[in-house]
Amino acid sequence: MLLKDLSQFNVKVVHPYIKNRLNEFDYGLYPKQHYWGADIFFKNTKNKSLFFQISNSNIPNWIDRIISRLIFDGRTSISKEIDFFHMSNFCDFVYSVSGPSSFLFNTKKTKVFSWVFSEPSSNSSYFSPYNKRNLSKHSGFLCLTKKAEKFFSHFAPSKFIPWCVDRELFDGKPSEEKAHKPFFLANGKTGRDYNTLIEAAHGTKADIKIIGPENQRPVNPPSNVHWINTSCSPSDQAIDYPTLKKWYAQSSGICIPLSGNADDTCGYTNMLEAMAMRKPVLMTRSGCLDIDPESRNCGLLIEPHDPHGWTTSMNRIIDNKSFANSCGETGRKIVEREFTIDRFNKDVESFILGELKKSQNL
Repeated sequence: MLLKDLSQFNVKVVHPYIKNRLNEFDYGLYPKQHYWGADIFFKNTKNKSLFFQISNSNIPNWIDRIISRLIFDGRTSISKEIDFFHMSNFCDFVYSVSGPSSFLFNTKKTKVFSWVFSEPSSNSSYFSPYNKRNLSKHSGFLCLTKKAEKFFSHFAPSKFIPWCVDRELFDGKPSEEKAHKPFFLANGKTGRDYNTLIEAAHGTKADIKIIGPENQRPVNPPSNVHWINTSCSPSDQAIDYPTLKKWYAQSSGICIPLSGNADDTCGYTNMLEAMAMRKPVLMTRSGCLDIDPESRNCGLLIEPHDPHGWTTSMNRIIDNKSFANSCGETGRKIVEREFTIDRFNKDVESFILGELKKSQNL
């Protein structure tokens, strides 16, 4: 379908995570994959802000968090629900990057398409956005995994759409500034198992740079572990993306130590950024992602809570440059073939447009 076919619809986008970041996308300071496909709705306009609904409510953050935890199972916020309520009267459909809504009143008039990552817990409260009553009011779900698609398809049309990565920002080029010593890079705050990686550091001569939250930082890390605190939000206030890209390029490989949760999608973004930067991926066998770096020959998998496995894998990358380079080149080819932003956007557009046409009997 041509993009102009969506121009006939009045669209509102719920995407609070990129507030004040639109200019950073244009200047290559923030990865464009974090548009989450929302950029397809303003291809033909100069005023991007019209398409982003950011709550202007004056509710203090601490009150918002308490209400979210007590009423919504911590899965949404009162500010987001206010956005949904207002938008339902002023648009043809809502595109929600930040998940389902709890209060959908005008779904016969206004369609709601929401991103979902994994199957929710079975004990969702009545007001949780993941309560079956609320899920059934949505017009469609865009699913990050096949497992999510299988679950949410019971409530509304659902489509598995693999993630993507900004290949222009993460261009895979080597850094002009060489590292003084071989090092591995680990970056992320959610679902990480840094204790296992730090224990593994005792068995390798390489340094390990960890960009993680302060509450996971060890008291006495080994001398070859260097910690960069990212407790602030957003995390790139601690390290900007140009610096992160340089460290990707300088590193020997990217470590993604995870907790082992079978329903987790953590590590997906790190993995694709590493592949785009031509770096081998070392990742815990964890989660429900539909891409396996080991079977795709672009990295290695380590069993959960296995420091010896991490040590062995890091040393293999350091000692076998040919293997490491082969993993990196393979990863870049996979990204260029399967995980482009253009492919992602076309998948999003095709699904939404198809469901809208079905609802209007076009």
